[in-house]
This record gives sequence, C-alpha cells and structure tokens, in this order.
Amino acid sequence: MTRIALALALTVPILLFVAGISQAVVDLKSMLASPIDLTIYSADRKLLIGHSHFTIKQEDRRVDVNGLTHYLNGERDLEHVTLRYESGDPLPVVVKLQSSFLASDGLPQLIEDANFETGEATCRWGSNPGEDYTAQLQPQPDTYAGAASIIPMEYALKQGQSSVTFHVFDCAPKPTIFTVDAKLENGEAHWSYYPGELAKMGLTPDLGWLNLIASPFIPNITIWFNPRQDYQYIGTRKDRFYRGREQVLVRSSNGSTVNPESNKSARTTFPNEANKAAN
Repeated sequence: MTRIALALALTVPILLFVAGISQAVVDLKSMLASPIDLTIYSADRKLLIGHSHFTIKQEDRRVDVNGLTHYLNGERDLEHVTLRYESGDPLPVVVKLQSSFLASDGLPQLIEDANFETGEATCRWGSNPGEDYTAQLQPQPDTYAGAASIIPMEYALKQGQSSVTFHVFDCAPKPTIFTVDAKLENGEAHWSYYPGELAKMGLTPDLGWLNLIASPFIPNITIWFNPRQDYQYIGTRKDRFYRGREQVLVRSSNGSTVNPESNKSARTTFPNEANKAAN
C-alpha cells in the first residue's frame, strides 16, 4: 500500500467519526430558541407577579445559561448554569450551578452552589451562614439543574419519545439529587395561558418505596411544550424554590400573537400517538 493510500485509509474513518459527532451535537441556543422571556403569574392565575429573561451563550464546548427574574414585589432570582459538551454525547452535561433567590430588601432567601465535577454542593437558607447545608454528591452525567432541567424533556419530545428519566439537583432543603420521571400526559392538552394543542409533561421524583408515603408532599411540577414549533418550551407550573410559593411561568411570543382558530385546522401528532402507529 502506498503512503497516500495508507494516509487516506487512516484519515477517512477519523473524518467520518468526527463528522458523526458534530452532526449529533445539539445546538442548545437554537433548540431552546434563546433568548427566552417569561411572564410569571400567581398560582391562582389572577395576578401577574413578575418577568424572567434567560439567555444562552455557547463558545466551543462550553454553554452558559443565565437567568434574571424580577418580581413586582421587589424580589429577584439570579441563575447561572454552566454546561460542557463531552465527546459522544449530543447534549452537554451540567458542570456548575449558581443561583440566588433574593427578598425584596436584597437579602438572600436561598443561595444554591453546586459543582458537578467535584460533587461539592451548598444550600444556604436565609442570610445567616449557620443555616448552610453542605454535601458531597455523586452526580450522574444526566444530572441537570435550574432552567437546564427542561433540556432532556424537550430533546426527548423532539426524538419522538413520550417519556424520559433523568436526574435533577435541588435544595430540598439539603443538597439532593433526585431521579425524575417525566411523562407526556394525555397526548394533547389545552392551557388557558396559550392557545392550541400543547404537549404537557408531568414530573415525578422517583423515591422508590417512599413514593407511597411522600406522594402527598411532593410538589406538582408541570411543563408545557408546543408541538407546532418542534416542541419548543412554553411554560412551567412549579414552586419558586423548595416549599416556596407556587407560580406559573409562561413564555412570551416575542411580540407576535398566536391565532387559536388557525391552530384548529391542523391536527398535531404527538409522540405517544406516533409510537402507537408504529406498533
């Protein structure tokens, strides 16, 4: 074999391998349609209580998700999630979480700090250092946190899956990593905040045999996606933080309006329906 032929024989498989990886990597900024603006309502849907703005910045293998929330009563939430792409994984893994929940006077109600590379995590409740909880965790590659927790759900829906299991970090009240089951409910759903058929996913922490005992105390978390826009994230119903007030976050439409009548004519196919058809 000549040197040229040998070089080609060695180079072509490498190029194909690299190309396969580059094609598989998900561009989070495009997938989540950054920036994301959210309007926040009270749980009873009667009061507008705040606004959120999230941006995604990607540079080489690193991705930064930054969130800033202002409430009309003066409270603020700040969030920074750092992710990194690893070879062979289409989704980036979470490297670090830093978030602060501030009262109207600027004093912290909760500060979260978790390093997923070292496993070190701290939950500081209130403004007194004595109220810290620290832990040495063992995060899995599929452990998400904060706003990044919607990534595996939206990705699963885009892949035609009706459920996904992953891990989530939270201060509850100590640093804890939960196994979470997210399932598409009823195939289609209607939400008073957004017109047309939507995909509604319910999140349930998997506590093993404790589910029977703890289920009445587990907060109800629901997330909506828009199948007419390739399952783009639409909104969430959840607590502000562990045992905090329940609130509803709804994605703004960037100034455009959605006509409910125009959506009635188009029938949307949901992942569970596609799976049934395939079977």
